[in-house]
Parts: sequence; structure tokens; C-alpha cells
Amino acid sequence: MDHHESKHEKTKAALSSVLWSALLTGLKFAVGITTGSLGLISEALHSGLDFIAAAVTLYAVRIASRPADDDHPYGHGKVENLSALGETLLLVITAVWVIQEAVVRLVTGDIEINPTIWAFAVIIISLVVDVNRSAMLYRVARKHNSQALEADAAHFSTDIWSSAAVLLGLICVSCAQFVPEGTFWHDALLRADIIAALAVAALILHVSYDLGKRAINALMDGGTSSKTAEIRERLRERMPTYPVTRLRVRESGNKTYVEMEICAPKDLHVDTAHDISNAIETIVTDMYPDAEVLVHIEPGDGDCPLSRELMVRHIALSHRFSVHGYALAHTPEQGDVLFLDVELPPDLKLSQILVAVRAFETDVCKRLGIARIISHIEPDSRDFRTAQQLGLPSDASIRETVEETFRLHPEAEFRTWDILTSQDAPILLITAGISSARNVHDSHVLLKRMEDELKRKMPAFGKISIALANG
Repeated sequence: MDHHESKHEKTKAALSSVLWSALLTGLKFAVGITTGSLGLISEALHSGLDFIAAAVTLYAVRIASRPADDDHPYGHGKVENLSALGETLLLVITAVWVIQEAVVRLVTGDIEINPTIWAFAVIIISLVVDVNRSAMLYRVARKHNSQALEADAAHFSTDIWSSAAVLLGLICVSCAQFVPEGTFWHDALLRADIIAALAVAALILHVSYDLGKRAINALMDGGTSSKTAEIRERLRERMPTYPVTRLRVRESGNKTYVEMEICAPKDLHVDTAHDISNAIETIVTDMYPDAEVLVHIEPGDGDCPLSRELMVRHIALSHRFSVHGYALAHTPEQGDVLFLDVELPPDLKLSQILVAVRAFETDVCKRLGIARIISHIEPDSRDFRTAQQLGLPSDASIRETVEETFRLHPEAEFRTWDILTSQDAPILLITAGISSARNVHDSHVLLKRMEDELKRKMPAFGKISIALANG
């Protein structure tokens, strides 16, 4: 859903809340004054403040939808938190007035209530409206993470319970006429309306505390410890080799802002660092789609707890080449023995690279405490240069050579072939079909063997790659 559609839906929900609040406030005041019911009057005041709060919410939602600018680089979302705090203060004022009026009536004994059919009708209508309106506001608030709409929804949730309490009070007062005057039960039934008003006030104070706490936390950039813990746990699961050294989460309206520092080796290539940052951002936005994530990579040192395999890869980067095929064997005779595939430019002489490889092995053994390293030297898979410039064979010759190789390996079925022209040397791409019953290891060994055979037969290609065809 785009920004304009989200704004329209939130505004529509807030406007609906304003209109219903105005209607219920008028009905409750009229009937409350007519009957003298403190419960109804307190409900009318509650609804009146809900009307004011709904109007403030409507204004806040419109302001919060404005995009970020130079004066508000994090957007205008905090206005929703201010709106929720303002609604909380209004609710507290209402609760204090109701409690004061209830205490006065209990002390003076001034209890004159004339419940009518209209009083019951208004409360029942209010209950039906509040149930539907609260559900609608909660749905929109959760969909768009709007604290202002959530505060409005919470108000109408309290209205449901408070209206039910007032309805019970009116029923008790109506039943008092069937009980002899001067008895305990007669007096208790007459005071049920006041008790209902006190119950409404207590409920309002409880909701006000929760709303106020959340609003203040949001305004002070607090209350996000649960999100912080969730993000740390998810990153430990998905990217354990890059520990988070610092993590800050703040909320502004329906937006979540995440800033973090992660520990990575100081010799990390800039492209690799960029890929790591993107991967972390994706993990966080999968959890919180509206989040804006900023990842800062901090160069690590001896205190950066990276895995052994990752450290080996980054030591190789510092020696200007790549490695793969990491396999560590624990032997009783020699201790830890590490097997690696070292990727080097194909046109280099062995005399040029053996010294560099031995220096790399010595560095790894010294820094990681590995007893011995067995390095298998192979051409860099990213380097498509050939030892010498050779003319390409004809298309018919290429196809004949490929088909002949596949005939020698009937486990694979030849599908298609294509030639790509790179800046260094042409690349031959082949697709093959292999039985889905074969495992990954056997498939890899088979295709690698075929690639090597084709490369020996057609050395003019900088790279020959056989990929599995779809289907």
C-alpha cells in the first residue's frame, strides 16, 4: 500500500470516529441530564472527551502523514505520540471529576435517578457502536502502526466496558422500586449507579496509565527494548559471524528507525561490506516492513569474535586472493589440518605465487592456531583470462565437442549452449539435465569433471560453465 492510500484509510477511520463521538456525546448528555444518572453523565463526559480526542487524532493523522523535510528529517510521526499523550490527560481529568462527583453523592446521600426507556436505549446503542468502531480503529491502527488511532481505539474499548457498567447500574436502580424503602438492599440498589460511575473512572485511569506510558516512551525514544532484543536474536540466527556491537531502535509514529554497528574484519573489501549491509537491512525489514535501517560496519580486531572459516577468508583477502572449499580435519597425529582451494589468476607462473601462498598459510597458522594447511591451487573462478589468445573453433566444432563430451558422461543430458563475450575472453555457457535423484556432491563432481574436459579441448574459452537446466 502506497503513502497516499495509507493516509486516506487512516483519515477515513479518524473522521468516522469524530462523527460517532459527536452523536453519542449528544445522546448521553441529553438522557443523562433528564434521568439524573451520574453513570450516564460520566459516560457523556467520557464520550465528550473522546470527541475532542478523536478530533485531535484526525488532525494528528493528517500531520503525521506529511513526508520528512529539512526541519523534520525523521518525518512528522511524533505528532501521533503527542496526540495520544493529550488524549491521556483528557481522560485523567474526566476520571477525577467522576470520582469527585461520586464521593459527594455518597457522602450527602443526594441520589435522584429516574431511569427511562431512553436511558436504556442510549446505552444499548452506545454499546453496539463502540464494539464496531473499536474493532475498525484497531484494525486500521495495527495495519498502519498508528499510535494515535490505537489510542482512539482504546478509548472506545473502555467505552464498551463502561457502558456495560452503566447499563448494569441503571438495571439495579430500576429494580430498587421493587424492594421496600429503608432496607439495605434498597439503598444498595440505588447506589449501584454511583458504583458503576466509579468503575468507569477506575477503568479510565487504568487505560490512561497504559496510553500515557507508551506515548511518553515514544516521545523519549524509549520502550523499544523488545524490538531491540528481537533484532539481536534474529541477527544471531541469520548472521552469527558479524556480531552487533551497538544497536539503537526508535519509533516516530508508524515508522521504526534502526541504527546499528557490526564488527567485521578491517581488511573487508568495500563490495563485500556493502553486500553484508544489504543482507542485514533485508533481515530487519523482513521483521518490520516500515523500518528504515542504517548499518555501520566497524573494523574489528582481536576482540571481534568471528568464526574460523570467516577469518581464513578475510586473511586470504589481505593477501590479495580468494579461497573456498574450507574443510577442517581434527587429527590425533598432527592436530588441526585445514584443506583449502586457493584461487589465483590463471596466467601466473607457479614461481610467482608459491611464496604468496606459503605466506598466507603461515599467517593463518599463526593467527588461528592451526597446525597445517593443505592448499589446492586453482584458477580464479572470477578471472576469465586465458594464458594466450587463441581463435575460437567454429560453431559446428564447438557443438560436436560438447556432444562428444556428453556422450562420454551419459548421466548428464545436453540441452543448450551459448557464447558470451567478456572483456578478457569468451565464455561458453551450457545447460544440462541431471536426474533429480542424484545428490549435490555427485552432481557437482560430474559437472566439474565435464567442465575441465571441455576446457582442455577448447582452451580459447576463458571459462566454460555447465548449469542445471530448469525442469
